[in-house]
Amino acid sequence: MNTQDPETNVLRTLLVDAPPEAVWKALTDPKLARLFMGAMPCCDLRPGKPVQWFVREENGDQTLVAKGTVMSVLPGERLRYTMYRMGGDLPDEPASHTTVDLHLVTEDDARTRVELWQGDFAGLPHAVRRAREAGRQWVEQLVGLKRVSEEVWQAQAA
Repeated sequence: MNTQDPETNVLRTLLVDAPPEAVWKALTDPKLARLFMGAMPCCDLRPGKPVQWFVREENGDQTLVAKGTVMSVLPGERLRYTMYRMGGDLPDEPASHTTVDLHLVTEDDARTRVELWQGDFAGLPHAVRRAREAGRQWVEQLVGLKRVSEEVWQAQAA
C-alpha cells in the first residue's frame, strides 16, 4: 500500500463482517458494484485491459463517467487500476489519471480489512482539494461495499 503525502493521496481502511471472497464478489460483479459505486463497472479483469464505469440515465441510455486500465489483479486479495473521471477540467492524458489500489486482508472471524489507496493527486491542479473530494466519495462507497459484501455473505451462509 502506498503511503505518500496524506494531503494528496487517499488512504481509507474499513472492516467488513464477511470473508474476502464476498468482498471480492461485491467489488467485481458489475451489478453488485453498481449498488455502492453509483456506476456499473465494465471490464475484463486482466492487467492491461480497459475498465469503464457507466451510469444508466432515466431514458435508458448509458453515460461513461470514468475510465482507466487494470494494473493488477489477485482474486480475493488485490485490485489495482488507473482512473480518470470524465467531465472534469483535466485533459484525458496519463498525467491526469490517478491510481486506485484495493487490498483485502483476512482478519479473524471471517472478517476482511479493506485497505484503499488512491493517488497521487500531487501533479494535478488543486491537488489537495481533489484528494479530499475523492476521500469523501470513497467513504460513501466503502460503507456501501461493506453493506453489499455482508449481504452477499449472509445470503451464501443461509
